[in-house]
Formats: sequence, C-alpha cells, structure tokens
Amino acid sequence: MTIGLLGAAGVVGGAVTDVLAAQGRAVVPVDLAAPHAALARVEVVVAATGGDLPATRSAIRAAASAGVHVVDVDREVGSLRWLHETAASEGAVSGVLMVGAAGVRFAVGDLLAALAAGHVADPTDVHVAYTGGGGRRLPTPGERRAAVAALGVPGTALVAHRRVEEHPGEARRLAWFPRPVGPAHAAAVPGGEVYTVPLHLPGLATIRTYEALPGWRAELLQARSNLARTRWGHRMLARRLQRPGGAAGPATRAAQRWGCVAELAGDVELGRAWAYGHDPVATTAAIATELALRLEATGRVPGAGGVRAPAQITDPAVLLDAVAERTDLRWSRARVALEGR
Repeated sequence: MTIGLLGAAGVVGGAVTDVLAAQGRAVVPVDLAAPHAALARVEVVVAATGGDLPATRSAIRAAASAGVHVVDVDREVGSLRWLHETAASEGAVSGVLMVGAAGVRFAVGDLLAALAAGHVADPTDVHVAYTGGGGRRLPTPGERRAAVAALGVPGTALVAHRRVEEHPGEARRLAWFPRPVGPAHAAAVPGGEVYTVPLHLPGLATIRTYEALPGWRAELLQARSNLARTRWGHRMLARRLQRPGGAAGPATRAAQRWGCVAELAGDVELGRAWAYGHDPVATTAAIATELALRLEATGRVPGAGGVRAPAQITDPAVLLDAVAERTDLRWSRARVALEGR
C-alpha cells in the first residue's frame, strides 16, 4: 500500500515525499476538497498542511471514517487539542490511530519526556524547552498560518494536576540545554506536550513547554501576546505575519539549528533528555514518515483506536535513532541527583 499526503505541494509535504521516495515508497496526494477517492487507496495519511485549516479537519475526519490512520505534523496547539478532544472518538470507533504534533514540535519533546522518565521512579513535573537558535529563520507558509491561528489564544499548562490557561511568557525557567547551547532563560509558550505526555506518563502534577529566549525577548513575547488580545493588535499582527516573505531554500534550511530538552523531576532525582540538530523541516519529515510507516504496519483494531502520543507508537529511542539515520539529529539522556532531598 501507499501513503497518502495532505499538503504534498508544501514545504514539509515535499520533504515527506523526498523521504518516502528515498525508501522506494510512493505517495498519493490527497485533495483537501475531495479526499475520499485518494483515501480509498491508502492505509495511512500524513497531514502536512499547517495552520489548523477547517479543510484539514474535514479530511482527517474523512480518514477516520474510511479506516485510515492519521499522522498530523501541524504545530498549532489548537489543532492538537481538537484532535485529542474531538476527533479521537471517531478514530476509536473505526479502529484507526491518530498522532498529532508529529514533527520537531512537539513530538521531540514527547519522545524525550518518555526517555527521561526512565531515570525517575515517581515523576511529578515535566518541563520541555525548545531553542531555534542558529541560522537564518524563515518560517514556512504553514508555520505562518499556524502563528496567525495562535494569535491571542492562550496555551494550556498542567499546574497542580489541573489544566490551566496561560498566555506566552507568563512563566519563566532556566532550561538546562547541554553544550553547544548551554543553560538558557526560557519563557513558557503554548505546547503540545500537555496533551501527549499524560497518555504515557499519567499522574503528573506539572507540564509546561518553553522557548529559550533572552530576557528582553521574553518580555517582548509577553507584550506581543497582550497586544494580540486586542482587536486592533490582532489585526496588525496578523497582517505582519501574513506579509509575503522569502522562501528558505535547502541551504538556508540546513543551517537552521534546533534543540530540545525535557526535564522530569521526582522526589530525589531528575531525568534529563535532550536532542539537537539542523533543518527542522527535514527532521519533521523524517519523524512523520517513521510514525506513518509504523502505523501502516499496525493495521486496524475496531473499537480500540483513537489518539496516541508519538512515544506510544514505538520505543522512543528506536524512533529517534531511525530519524538520526536520515538527519543529523543527536540525542542523549542522563540522571541528575537532586541536592538536599
């Protein structure tokens, strides 16, 4: 069987096509306006449209009804929330599995959290931080749409076992990235880990996602978030984000560095797992492809489908190693004893 692809003409979609082609696998482009014909020919569909489009949601629902597994790379948290809270029931009935946020953000954080948990007997808190430093950053059209969709919308964090709404920058933390990044000031941002991590690490008290930013940029992030909550500010910021920008070519994307660290704290120890690499588009494509191939081999179990976290599809270490074979991703984990406990 072949793998279906929503957004085949986009930047990420093109990268997914390249990864599958390198493995001798064919791709069936799925038309957002009329997905049913293509879905009848595939067992898994990768959604790489970006920006939480209504048409993408309709196509995902059509896939669930048709018994087709779904891997969605959209990094917009609203899309992931919808997948977990609304679309999950349709997948459960048809026996298909759905994996959201299946790219560098937020799949890497989910996988690293699972790996760090191996060093902590009774984890209570999870903090995941990202950095995108190094290289010229040019967002893809899908990332621009996702940024517009997220304007003024609070994120969700888990605090004292309760999900609470938080706007970007309201919480801060020192994120312990390894070298060459090193410890960095980080501001809380909307993240997908609050939805995925509890699926395989239940009972946690705290889950937050952060972005490594200098103090002044964290303040700017918070001010921008406040501005986006006003009607005028939202329109102004949306216009800026939608302004045509240059497209990042292969060389520019290859220079874009990314990193992620997940820290899980228990009573007496802390587990820390980290990963870094270049070209987040290529890495996202590799992650999505590996997840799709594993779902393709899974088959359907009517009545036992639904949403899964990336870490639930296969062993996180095996998945990251598979991605490392296709990209320059590197990862590691360690246990840290907490002093005074």
